[in-house]
Amino acid sequence: MMKARLTLFLALLLLCTGAVLAQTPDGQTPAEETVCDNESGAAFGLCNAYCEAMDCDSANPQASATACAKVKAKFTNITGRTSLPCEGPVCPCNVTGTIFGDYVAGNITITECRTGSIGPGQTGIELNRTARAFVGFGGSWNCDPPLTAILEEQYQLCFQLLQQAAANQGVTCQ
Repeated sequence: MMKARLTLFLALLLLCTGAVLAQTPDGQTPAEETVCDNESGAAFGLCNAYCEAMDCDSANPQASATACAKVKAKFTNITGRTSLPCEGPVCPCNVTGTIFGDYVAGNITITECRTGSIGPGQTGIELNRTARAFVGFGGSWNCDPPLTAILEEQYQLCFQLLQQAAANQGVTCQ
């Protein structure tokens, strides 16, 4: 009976000290962080591992560069996005297999680029007139396709990506 109590006491002691020592370099445990909350399924798990548990985005990651690169590659493979939420603002429209992603990758020839007002109540950037790679509606910016709401800061990054894609093909946006 005494041996069982001692074992239980040691197990509880180990559990309590383990929780105290479970801090990551940024001082927050994964359960306290929220940067991956907009992800779901496997993307959430990989984001949580990369950004929160392994702290791959910090100056002192808790994993090797190889481990971080592998998790990031799996995230990219699942989502089509090349950056994780913790790596700063990114253009969420730039997804492999979408018209937007194909324009940025140079897979579609750009013949025309228009910016500003591109239709009734629509402002943003449009490539080749018929295939809208990106459009903003009023104060709520969107990717097209897929129609996904994004923040103004993300819109600016997406806008710059499409302008650069056009410039890379010798097309100036009007």
